[in-house]
Amino acid sequence: MSSFLAPLLGGNFAFLRAFRVIRLLRSYRLLKRLREDFKFFRANEDVILSATNLFIFIFMMTELVFITQVHSNDDVKNFIDAMYFTIATLTTTGFGDITLQGQSGRALSIVIMIFGVSLFIRLIQTVFRPAKVRFKCPDCGLFLHDRDAVHCKHCGRVLDIPSDGNV
Repeated sequence: MSSFLAPLLGGNFAFLRAFRVIRLLRSYRLLKRLREDFKFFRANEDVILSATNLFIFIFMMTELVFITQVHSNDDVKNFIDAMYFTIATLTTTGFGDITLQGQSGRALSIVIMIFGVSLFIRLIQTVFRPAKVRFKCPDCGLFLHDRDAVHCKHCGRVLDIPSDGNV
């Protein structure tokens, strides 16, 4: 509720509405409906969720850079400058033409580097690793298995995963 009302305090807090998107994407009902209704989502769920999380992180960090630096840093004049800094920091390129001012600016840069690189690596892993099949093992409850799995990796039970991978 606070993310909905925060923009009334000032336009700079409008980015908090992104929290509502995160909450919506974590809704079990929404994820279940997307899996049921869209074969593309079902096949690429991990990649879509990882990319969405990375996009929201970039957007929120850009807004934080903007609202904390626009009035105190001559290098950050608009949203594009803030996004440029965020992407340069996230990719660890760090051109150095824009730097954040003060201790809070340094702390924000550290947060962008640590969490941003972690999210980016997670996205790359989901894109390039082999897709897993969502099939719950009746014995141990392990939920993700390789497409060609015959036995559960955790308990060894023989699995009967449908050949089309749609469970």
